[in-house]
Amino acid sequence: MNRVQLLQVINYRLTHLRLFVEHASRLNLQDINVHAENFFRDLLNLVFGHHLKNINIVEPNATAIDLGCDDSRIAIQVTSTSDISKIRHTHTRFTSKGLQAKYDRLVVLIVGQRKAYKETALEADGFSMSLSDDVWDIGELLRMIGDLDLPKLRACHDFLRDELGIAEPKQSNEVLTLVRLIEVLSSAEDGLSAGNNREDPDPEGKIRQRFADHATFLEDQYVELHEIYGRILSEVNSYNDLGHIRVRKLQIFLMNWSDRVLTECGGDPKAALDLLTQSVLGMMGTRDAGFDDGAVRYYLIHQLIMCNVFPNKRSPSV
Repeated sequence: MNRVQLLQVINYRLTHLRLFVEHASRLNLQDINVHAENFFRDLLNLVFGHHLKNINIVEPNATAIDLGCDDSRIAIQVTSTSDISKIRHTHTRFTSKGLQAKYDRLVVLIVGQRKAYKETALEADGFSMSLSDDVWDIGELLRMIGDLDLPKLRACHDFLRDELGIAEPKQSNEVLTLVRLIEVLSSAEDGLSAGNNREDPDPEGKIRQRFADHATFLEDQYVELHEIYGRILSEVNSYNDLGHIRVRKLQIFLMNWSDRVLTECGGDPKAALDLLTQSVLGMMGTRDAGFDDGAVRYYLIHQLIMCNVFPNKRSPSV
C-alpha cells in the first residue's frame, strides 16, 4: 500500500471508532471509555514515541488526567465530550492538584469533533493550555498521523487492523488507477516553470473557442466520464497527502508535456488526448487486474478544464 491507501484505511477505521464511542457515550456505556484510554495510550506511543501510561491504572481514580508520560512530560485526558466546560474542568483539576510540576503540557483528546471555542487559552496558577494546539480531535490526530514517515504509517495501519478488527474498505480498480496515476505524475521531473503557459482555468475560452471544432466531443467526453469517475476523483483527492511542491510538479509536468504532445498531433486535441492516455497508462506500469483507461482519460480531461493539459498561452507583452 502507498501513503494514500494507508491513510484512507486509517481514516476509515478511526472514523468507525469515533462513531462507536459517540453512540456508546449516548447510551451511558462507560466501560468503553476505559478501553479507549488504553487504545489511545498505545496508539499515541506509536505515533509520537512517547511512553504514556494509563494513570487511572497506576494511580486508581486519578482526578485530572488519564494518560501521562514522565519522559515527555505530557499529560492527556481522553474524552468523548467536546464542551468547553469539560476542558475547563480538566484544566482546573490539573492545576489544583499541582500536576504542572510533573507535566509541562496538558492535552485533551476528544474522541469525536472539537468545537469552535471563543477562548484561545486557559490559564491558572501560571499554567497555560492552548485551546487551538492542546485540544485534539480525531481529525487533528489524523492530520498528525498523515505527517509520519511510511514505516510508521504502516505500523499505525497494522495496529488499527489488529486492535479494531474492522474490515478494510474495498479498493475499486478506479480508485487504484487514480491513486497510481497521481503518484506517477507527481513524481515526474520537468522543472517548476510553466514558461509561457497560462495557469488560470479558462474552459470556455479553451473548449468553445480554441478547440471549437472538437468542443462537442470534449464536452460529451467530460459529462459522460464525470458521471462515472467524478465522485471517485474527489474522494481520492481528499485523501492524497501531496505537498505543495509535488502538486506543482504534477501541474507543470502536465502543462509542458501535453503542450508538446498537442504540437506533435498538429493541434488536434482528440488525437493528443488519446496519445496522452496511452502514454500515462504505460508510465503507470502493470498490475494483474490492469488499470482503468477511462479513469485516466477522465483525469486528463479534468486537468484540461483546469488548464493543466493543453494550456492556453499568455498574451505577448506589449
